[in-house]
Amino acid sequence: MNPFPMTYNLKTIAMKRILIIGALLGGLFAVESQAQDLRFTQYNAIPTSVNPAFAGSLDRARLVSVYRNQWASMPGSYVGWHVAHDWFNRELNSGFGILFSQEEAGAGGLNTTRFAMQYAYEVPLGNGWRLRPALQAGIGNRSINMHQLTFGDQLIRGPQVSSIEDRPSVTQNYFDFGTGVLLLGKKTWLGCSFDHLNTPNESLNPTYIDPMDVRVSVHGGFRMALVDPVHNKNFGDMVVAFNYMAQDQFNQMDLGIYYDTQPLSIGLWYQGLPFGHTIEGGTDVDAVSIILGYGTDNWKIGYSYDMTLSSLGLATTGGSHEIVLSATWQTIRRNKPQLPRYMPCPIF
Repeated sequence: MNPFPMTYNLKTIAMKRILIIGALLGGLFAVESQAQDLRFTQYNAIPTSVNPAFAGSLDRARLVSVYRNQWASMPGSYVGWHVAHDWFNRELNSGFGILFSQEEAGAGGLNTTRFAMQYAYEVPLGNGWRLRPALQAGIGNRSINMHQLTFGDQLIRGPQVSSIEDRPSVTQNYFDFGTGVLLLGKKTWLGCSFDHLNTPNESLNPTYIDPMDVRVSVHGGFRMALVDPVHNKNFGDMVVAFNYMAQDQFNQMDLGIYYDTQPLSIGLWYQGLPFGHTIEGGTDVDAVSIILGYGTDNWKIGYSYDMTLSSLGLATTGGSHEIVLSATWQTIRRNKPQLPRYMPCPIF
């Protein structure tokens, strides 16, 4: 008979946790991560994060920030925020953009930081149509803070005690390139983009190469005015949009519909593959999102909530929250009339 049953139970639990932590660390430093980029529900509000060809797509300069807390109820949730600034130069017939992003995943402080410059050239096609090929170049950094991890000796001696493990924080810097093209009309848009074209190494283990998978996005939609035929009065627009994303073995289709009227916008999005199936044979449904937006021509604020419909369940994940703030302003005083540049995409 064990005279110290409580001590034995504590040691057993500690050993199990040590094995779990060891497996997690092993997967982090020695196994291909197959990581995905953080995606935004309100990607139309920060379109340059999806396709650099959106840089300078407005007549006005644009500054947008977005914060996302994915699966808020789960420990070590995925948190990210992006800031984007873009503008159009009529003399050069070109759009320019700057994108900065930072993402943190898990309790161990696994961080990804990225800075990118974007350039898009605009080719007028007539009748309001524009073709915009674009390039993107930037640098990235992936790191983990070992001081935020709990090691086996701390589980045995107490989580508040400093670990005797000597594992310095590790970091990886890399160059990152992308490209995209966008076709814009008065009521329609269609684009395609490729990110991480050079498949940069994001591994935190200097002896192991983990190339980042190319991310492909195909997106588009159309805007239709809602008119009362009796009184010939416009009472808003209906906007239908989609965004298909693929990265390595992961893919997803976002389908959305908006009721867009000044100053309010309401949207409903479906996330998943409507005709796809999971490995278990079920329908591939990830989430349904509700978007609310409010603002003027100069500023806008948007909020979205993703309700998890996958096997994880809403009770487990707590859903995902997203907040967008944006501002636009005129940069060039017009001394002579200019041809209008249409932007049918929704703002939220």
